[in-house]
Amino acid sequence: MDGRPVNDWSRIRAFYAQALPMIMSEERCEWAIDPYEWDNGMLRMTMIEQWLWSDIRACGAIFYPQFPVGGVFVDFANPAAKVAIECDGKAFHRDEAKDAARDAKLRGLGWTVYRISGSDCRTEADPEAGKVGVAYQFVKQITERHRIGRHHIGMVRA
Repeated sequence: MDGRPVNDWSRIRAFYAQALPMIMSEERCEWAIDPYEWDNGMLRMTMIEQWLWSDIRACGAIFYPQFPVGGVFVDFANPAAKVAIECDGKAFHRDEAKDAARDAKLRGLGWTVYRISGSDCRTEADPEAGKVGVAYQFVKQITERHRIGRHHIGMVRA
């Protein structure tokens, strides 16, 4: 066991298969399904994923956790914009060639894949000092680049 939480991947895949028509019919900058639905215990995130999920929500970015794409699950995805974020720590990603091949496969399907290290996901904001964390800045840049934030509502149609 590698220390990752155990997920019921077939249940998650079935959930997204049912939700995908709604997701794809919505603007890329709007939720099609309630993101807090994942807090019901169906999905178990690593600590790194939980930290990044918090920053994603704080940025108003539209990403769905553990989204199935091309036979794999990406940590966070916006399928309408075909943008994915991977955030696993070093212990999980020891094979850089395998990760590169996986990213190339996703790019071949039209996806843009971003990677952030687990240590960067762990950086915290210091509101009193006016400092935001590395992961928050990372997500904010992706959100602006792909126009997938809630503040883009009505501005972009996929």
